[in-house]
Amino acid sequence: MVARWTEETLFTSGDKFFDELVKSIRRARSSIELECYIVVKGVLGDRIIGELIEAARRGVQVRLLIDGWGSPNFMWDYWPQLKAAGIKVRFYRVFPFILRKLPGDPNSFFKRLLLRWRQMNHGNHRKFCLIDNEELYVGSFNISDVHLQELTGEDAWKDIGIRVRGGDLKYARRAFQRAYRGWTAFNLPARSPRLLLLNDSYLHKRSTRNQIIQQLKKAQRRIWLATPYFVPIGTVLRLLVKQAKAGLDVRLIIPQKNDIFFMHWISLPLLKDLANHGAKIFIYQPRFAHQKIFIADDWMCIGSSNLNHRSFLHDLEMDVVITNDETKAQLEATYLEDQKASEPFDRSEWANLPIWQRWVGSFFILLKYWA
Repeated sequence: MVARWTEETLFTSGDKFFDELVKSIRRARSSIELECYIVVKGVLGDRIIGELIEAARRGVQVRLLIDGWGSPNFMWDYWPQLKAAGIKVRFYRVFPFILRKLPGDPNSFFKRLLLRWRQMNHGNHRKFCLIDNEELYVGSFNISDVHLQELTGEDAWKDIGIRVRGGDLKYARRAFQRAYRGWTAFNLPARSPRLLLLNDSYLHKRSTRNQIIQQLKKAQRRIWLATPYFVPIGTVLRLLVKQAKAGLDVRLIIPQKNDIFFMHWISLPLLKDLANHGAKIFIYQPRFAHQKIFIADDWMCIGSSNLNHRSFLHDLEMDVVITNDETKAQLEATYLEDQKASEPFDRSEWANLPIWQRWVGSFFILLKYWA
C-alpha cells in the first residue's frame, strides 16, 4: 500500500498560510512546536508570538527552536516576553561572539566557545510548526512581513507551503526533539519516512539526498524545478544535464529579483550549461520567488530545501512529499502560472555582463560549497 497523507492543504499565499496557522494555534490543546530560520520583529512576528503566548497561558506546552544566525535580533525582540510566559526557547546556533550561556548550552565557557565555532556552517533552515502532533505546517515561509501581501502589496515574496495530517507526523516530532536537545542529543537516526524528507543525521541526509536524486534519475517524462538559489551540487547538475540531453522535459524557474544581489551572477554559467543541453529555463519577473518545488513525473515535493550546497550538505531542512491528486494538480497549475509570468533565459547574458560582475560571480562560484 502506497503511503499517503490523510489530509493536504496547499498554500501559495503567505496571508492565507499564516491565517490558517493562527487558527490552528488557537485550536491547540496540548502542544505546539515551532522551528523557524528567520523571525523578524514586525506585524507578523508580533501576531504569531502573541498567539503562542496566549496558547501557553491556557496550558498548551509551547516550544520554539530558532536559528540565531537567521534571526539575530530574536534574543532581544521576542525572547524576554516568551520567557515571561513560560515558553521554552532554544537557539540552534548563534554567532561565535555570543558566549553567554543559553538554554541547552554546556556550562563550560570553553565548551561553549568550541560549540559556537563548530555550529557556524550548520544552520537550521527548517520552517515548520507541529500542533498537537496532529497537523504540520511546512514550507518556505519565514515569520517576516515580506511574506504578507496585505502589508507589502505586489512586492510580497512568492512562497509555497502545505498543511498535512497523518501518521508520519511522529517523524516531525522526533526531528524537533533531536534538534531541540542540540549538543546533548543521542542522535540515533530514526527510519527516514517516504513522505517527510529530513536530513538531521548523516543517514537521514544521505537518504533524503538520495531520494531526491533517485526521483530525478527515474523520471521518464519531466523534471520541473523552482528555486531561488540555483547552485546545485555536481551530482544534481550532471543529472539534470543528462536528463535534458535524453529528451526529458526539464524546466527550471528562478527569480529575476533576489535577496542575495550576486546570486544571479553565480548561477548564470550553470544556467547557460543547462540551457545549452536542452533544458527550458524561465526567469520569474513580478517579484522575488522564494519557493522550492521539485516535480519528477508524478512525484512532487515542497518545503525548505533549495537547489544549493547549503541545503544538500550543511543545513537542516524539511520537505513534504505530496500524495493527493488534487493537491498535485494545484501545484502543477501554480507552476504553469509562474512560467507564464516569466521570461525565457537569455544564454548570452553572461557574456554581456560587465567584466566586474563576471569577476564577482566567478569568485563566488569558487565558494559554492558554502553557498
